[in-house]
Amino acid sequence: MSVICITTVIVVPSVAGAMNVSREQLASTYLRYHTLKRDEDFWAFEAMDNLVRVNPSEAWEVTQILVSTASSDEALAYVAAGPLENLLQKHGPTVIDRIENESTTNERLQLALSGVWGLEHNNPVFDRWYSLMWKYGFAEGKRRPL
Repeated sequence: MSVICITTVIVVPSVAGAMNVSREQLASTYLRYHTLKRDEDFWAFEAMDNLVRVNPSEAWEVTQILVSTASSDEALAYVAAGPLENLLQKHGPTVIDRIENESTTNERLQLALSGVWGLEHNNPVFDRWYSLMWKYGFAEGKRRPL
């Protein structure tokens, strides 16, 4: 039996022009930048920020990798307050169904959602996000949020 591994390559803008990287490479470098704060990794922070703005579907795919590979609650909080929160703020109606569906079986995503604090009450998906906080026990204190 053979295993085939397919890696999606995305084009991300950089200071030197566009560059091709895999979703996994972008996620790995983004998290490494959070941990080590190396200047040579800052491109991943900028690339993720740009991806959230211009391609919410692709940004959601990378965010899922970030959520699953964040090695600590601190790293997960970085993802929650960054790409996850930004996706909900800027593209909530586009991504909320996917977030709700994925969170039914993904406890790491549930925890990450508890670290989203920048949604205003007038955001079109605020009520849906807040209902997830109740559903997963964060709003009533049954679970400790990030």
